[in-house]
Amino acid sequence: MVNPAAGKDIRRLIAYGSVFGNQEKINYTLRLLRGIESVVNSPLEVAYMPDPYDLVEIVKKSFSSPEIIFRCAPIAVFGDETDTLNFTDWAVNEKKVDALVVIGGDGTNRIVAKKSALTPLFSLFGGTNNVFAENIEPTVMGMAVGLFLENDSLREKVVKKSKILKAKPREGGKEEIALIDAVVVEKTLVGARAVWEPELIRLIVVTQSSPLKIGLSSVVGRLASISAEEERGAMVELGEGGKIVRAPLAPGLVGEVKIRKWDFLPLGVSFLLPHQRGVMALDGEREIVLREGEDWEIRLEDTGPYRVDVEKLMNLVQERSVVNG
Repeated sequence: MVNPAAGKDIRRLIAYGSVFGNQEKINYTLRLLRGIESVVNSPLEVAYMPDPYDLVEIVKKSFSSPEIIFRCAPIAVFGDETDTLNFTDWAVNEKKVDALVVIGGDGTNRIVAKKSALTPLFSLFGGTNNVFAENIEPTVMGMAVGLFLENDSLREKVVKKSKILKAKPREGGKEEIALIDAVVVEKTLVGARAVWEPELIRLIVVTQSSPLKIGLSSVVGRLASISAEEERGAMVELGEGGKIVRAPLAPGLVGEVKIRKWDFLPLGVSFLLPHQRGVMALDGEREIVLREGEDWEIRLEDTGPYRVDVEKLMNLVQERSVVNG
């Protein structure tokens, strides 16, 4: 699926990141398909999500191959996250696809993860924050997709489960998830959804962190590196009285963040958010309005979406000489 809205939020506009436009997404999709085509030995059906811009329809005009058969999902188009939810639900439960390929950022992948169940993901960077989404050349990602589908014996060796953060009110209510970070912002309006103002942030909880990534998880990445495989995450309280770190919050936007205290968060451990008004942002986007007196709980779990370890897959193919000259 290709998310036409990914990579276009306000963080790119107020910083120095170019908008990840639709033409680039079309190019990515073409390169991905060429990679798939190069390694498959029999026709492969590609089911795709319709969108208001007809991105894949444009791709089809430039791409023709006897190895690739296109099928448009029979879903209504609303031009918002409902499209991604409906497509994923259809692909997993009705079409029973072998893999989901996502071109988008962490926010797009979070929506897909709500419905992906046991279907493994190939997540190709195409958003503003790309921590969960991988920075891999689309041609190589396409080759990995094709090799995964062609070699059943490799599948169980390269599919792994992801960590997630589950946020829910203790008194009962709708549960939400985050793949990378959950953040409490001292602001009572959702507004432009994206979060980029460090002076308004009060709490950051992450499943993983790296000093090489941008976004709100990069604040933790300035303090510690936590891999996707480690059985822990971390949480950071922001405010006066501690050290100051400089973190890349968006492309070209480095902010000073005041760290009051921080600690690792073990897998399976939950904690209550402090009682305060504000908004909780999940994977960089404001989602939940917090009201005084509400008890919200966040828990780190290993019950997230299944995804394909592309690097391990390609190494196994190399070692086993699956493709013979």
